[in-house]
Amino acid sequence: MSLSAVIECRPVKDFSDPLLDKVENTYNDSFPEAERRAFSLVRELVKDEPRFTVYTLFKDQAYAGFITAWSFGTFIYAEHFAIDASARNGGIGGESMKQFMALCDAPVVLEVEMPTEEMSKRRIGFYERLGYVLDDHVYFQPPYRQGEPLLEMRLMTYGAIDLKQSFEEVKNCIHRYVYGVNE
Repeated sequence: MSLSAVIECRPVKDFSDPLLDKVENTYNDSFPEAERRAFSLVRELVKDEPRFTVYTLFKDQAYAGFITAWSFGTFIYAEHFAIDASARNGGIGGESMKQFMALCDAPVVLEVEMPTEEMSKRRIGFYERLGYVLDDHVYFQPPYRQGEPLLEMRLMTYGAIDLKQSFEEVKNCIHRYVYGVNE
């Protein structure tokens, strides 16, 4: 990334903001259907769920991607993060995540795929270079759609949160509010 590039992370405040159309395209292009909810539900969350925020990412004032996140007081759950195809390979992913992390007033938790193939190992390495720690608890992501299987994942954390002590609490919070599963 050029040193002159300015990366910004801005929250979307209004569910009718036209920026959400760009986010929707990036979201649908970046995540398989099993790893995302219908985007109409994302818009509803922006409108009705105060814990949920869509952050739009900009490189030199041009739309570059997004991060969706949930604020649970003791931690922030980063649900989705993607750089738009038009802005990829410019090295802005790490800087974008740093800008997001700087906005967070609590530790950050996110899910990653199991480190079983090259791309998932590279993704984990990306987050580790930013200071995230890979947790070794068995964790299953509930499906976004009824009837689909659980996905085995791992959690990664950034900041002062110890999943050795709080794994069940964090997992149950994510499952309840993000996925609608009461355990």
